[in-house]
Amino acid sequence: MSVTTSARRAAGAALAAALLTGTLAAPAAVASTAATTASATTTPATTTPAAGTASTTTASTTVFADDFESGTVANWTRQRIDGNGSITVTGAPAGGSGLAARFSVPNDGASYRSEVAVNALGWGSYRFALADYLPADWVQTSTETIVAQWHGYPLSDGSDTKPPIALTVKDGNWRLKVHWLTGPTTVAEAVIPLGTVQFGHWNQWAFDITWSTATTPGSITVYRDGVQVGAHSGLNNYHQNQAPYFKTGIYRANWNPAKGIPYPTGGPDVVLYSDSVVVTRY
Repeated sequence: MSVTTSARRAAGAALAAALLTGTLAAPAAVASTAATTASATTTPATTTPAAGTASTTTASTTVFADDFESGTVANWTRQRIDGNGSITVTGAPAGGSGLAARFSVPNDGASYRSEVAVNALGWGSYRFALADYLPADWVQTSTETIVAQWHGYPLSDGSDTKPPIALTVKDGNWRLKVHWLTGPTTVAEAVIPLGTVQFGHWNQWAFDITWSTATTPGSITVYRDGVQVGAHSGLNNYHQNQAPYFKTGIYRANWNPAKGIPYPTGGPDVVLYSDSVVVTRY
């Protein structure tokens, strides 16, 4: 982290502190079976008590974090580029100090993905906090772009499927898409609008996710810039052997040449910046 702290990181720290101390509404803590990393740290987190009850304190454990100040994406388990895109670490845009990850996908008829991923962290309850920035010259399109996702694994018939949870941009609007199974290979979907995209702006996101299991319900609460913008209760994954794993970057499925979907090529690259990723278990 650079000595000078940018406004977006200060805002992110304030958001995280508000969520941890219960200033913003967050789901009650749930016991987790997730594995911790060697560098995990534990911070007390006070939950907001119900009326007439005493406050309680539970442990909130950081299980993954990257602010890209190392100059690389080496902290991430995997990096994937399909086509001629790029993943670099560069100076943060919009006057911000320090470094950020830059993802780029050209509109060349062959490129459609530029992402980094971290392995599954286990079942339970997590807060995924991150900042992202869509440049002012982002080309608005009805072609959906996934900018963060929690991905599952092949289904029982070996087929790939949609990510259980995805943060997407379509026609200049934020959307959260949630998927779950209603049969061995039948997928249901919920689409939750999250508001209009503000281009040329650092978004401070927080996703409070309790993974559903075969016997317990799940929940998702989404905050942007300190304000709750969406929520989902119920099933939120495919209840596979491992919990979904987290990815961020750019993914335009309809640009995959294997799908054979025609679209006009040319124009500027699709570019996204990401920074200040912190995952805590509670």
